[in-house]
Amino acid sequence: MLQKMLPSQRHLFDLTDDVAYLNGAYMSPQLKSVEAAGLMALRRKGRPYEIQLEDFFKPVQALREAYAQLINCPEPGRIALIPSVSYGMAAVANNLKLQKGDNIVITQEQFPSNYYAWERVAHESGAQIRIVDPPNEFPRRWLGMKPS
Repeated sequence: MLQKMLPSQRHLFDLTDDVAYLNGAYMSPQLKSVEAAGLMALRRKGRPYEIQLEDFFKPVQALREAYAQLINCPEPGRIALIPSVSYGMAAVANNLKLQKGDNIVITQEQFPSNYYAWERVAHESGAQIRIVDPPNEFPRRWLGMKPS
């Protein structure tokens, strides 16, 4: 079966022709459409008297519904929107009732937002962090940063 390749999407980003940016795990370039939406939101905030209560909730609900449809989730209300991975990981870690002797298993080279949340709750609860190395047969290492 022939698969079609996704054509270049460079025109959707504000990258110069001499740049090939590959470090999306660290920070991805944003789409021009995202930049335009951000500028529109900044302009709108310049007139706060035009912002209504439903403006805080309708876009969030629309996003939940669209994402739920994308991942075939029948309950959009179960989709949580958070400002960053660190907030989400802290919420998860803080809501687990860990005790001394419990184990927290994470993979080697975790991104700091994941590692530090678990490090804190392990220290507070007496739980142990166990770090798993990737299998040797992997042709490349997992992406992320190695905790110190």
